[in-house]
Amino acid sequence: MKTVKRDVFTRVKKIPTAHFSMWVIGAICFIALLSYFNVPFTPYSFDETSELVLAGPSVQHLMGTDELGRDVLTRVIYGSRLSISIGIVTAIVGFVIGTVYGAVAGYLGGKADSILMRIVDVAYSLPDLLVMILIGVLIGRGTMGILLALALTSWRGTARLVRAQFIQLKNEEFVEAARAQGQNHVLIVLKHMLPNSLGPVIVAMTFTVPAAILSESTLSFIGLGLSPPACSWGTLASDGWRALRTHPHLIFFPSMFIFMTVLSFNYLGDGLRDAIDPRTRI
Repeated sequence: MKTVKRDVFTRVKKIPTAHFSMWVIGAICFIALLSYFNVPFTPYSFDETSELVLAGPSVQHLMGTDELGRDVLTRVIYGSRLSISIGIVTAIVGFVIGTVYGAVAGYLGGKADSILMRIVDVAYSLPDLLVMILIGVLIGRGTMGILLALALTSWRGTARLVRAQFIQLKNEEFVEAARAQGQNHVLIVLKHMLPNSLGPVIVAMTFTVPAAILSESTLSFIGLGLSPPACSWGTLASDGWRALRTHPHLIFFPSMFIFMTVLSFNYLGDGLRDAIDPRTRI
């Protein structure tokens, strides 16, 4: 297992875009993590106001200031922890729900599989935006509401992927050998089938994170997501939209971080897919 992991990591490092994206994601996540401990990256607090209102980028304020004189760089760093946290937590929740659901459907097969996958089809037929709006109305426009809304729309693809993997694996020789040895169903799933199906699922997770970040940013941008005093890249971009023509730096820098993070996760996902695929030789 360690050799396989090392081989995958070595292959990813040979892909320039994936390797660079890994460093970019690591740096952004590191900054977001340190911001939880209130590590001062700039001389200003995220909610500190000043008389220097709507100033452009300068040596004193590298990304300028907003309508209240707050440092945009500090707020972008502070907002990164909420945006990154929402993306990662959504991916983990979607991974757990989708993996359990897909594993049960794929392993049982027959009528149980048919019923479970029809439920997935019904869930797919519901517009994501409508589900997110309904949850936002019921729970509120807070972090918990956004997480629940995104989690309820992110598990379906994972469930289908895991189901397909389990259907393919349950007739393999090593699974038949485990059954012949008298191993119970839970042990067969956890010890033999699940580890062999995680590769594509992990790759899919790297695409779920940027999708969640982009969804949260979009919802906050159109006023259906987080609301002040919550601070994320989406809320910062929404605030900057009102002054797009006169002070474009307010929307440019949060949008740049969203673009850079989403693009990096997509490149990393492509690199992992190429590294894990045995038909590819890197």
